Amino acid sequence: MAWEITTEELLKKYTSGKRNFAGAVVIRERGYGRNYIDLEGAVLRDINLRGADFSFADLSGADLSGADLFGASLIEARLDCAIIRDANLECVNLFRCYLIGADLVGSHLYHANAIGAIFREARFLYGGEHNVFIRADFRGAFIAHDAICRAMNVIWDTTMPDGTIQSGPYFGEWKSISK
Repeated sequence: MAWEITTEELLKKYTSGKRNFAGAVVIRERGYGRNYIDLEGAVLRDINLRGADFSFADLSGADLSGADLFGASLIEARLDCAIIRDANLECVNLFRCYLIGADLVGSHLYHANAIGAIFREARFLYGGEHNVFIRADFRGAFIAHDAICRAMNVIWDTTMPDGTIQSGPYFGEWKSISK
């Protein structure tokens, strides 16, 4: 069930010990040229954001270690240099999300929509399974090429860590999708 909350209310409740914000829709603030959510540098460890809408949020430098982001919407969110260790990223929507220099070690992407996501210089242990990496950018990311291009991930016009572009489409273990 979706419910609205402001960034101030969220931070106040989190500080007082509340961790369950499942289904929350964070109200966007005005005055920044575009409505967006300012949570830059916030410490939100072990927070439950299942199904929450944090689209256009600025979470740069935030600590989301152990967060449950199952089904969360992070459309065009900024997570540059964010710490997202050991987080649940199953079914997360990372459409055009910025994760430049993010620490994703121990987090597992599973059924994620990462169309146009930017993972430049991000740190991973593995690339996850059943993800959509269309026009995603992994330049300089700390992840093996084969960890991205396996496990039923869809790869299409995706920039690999070494800067090469895999045109694809490829599905899973480098088998071309028939046209």
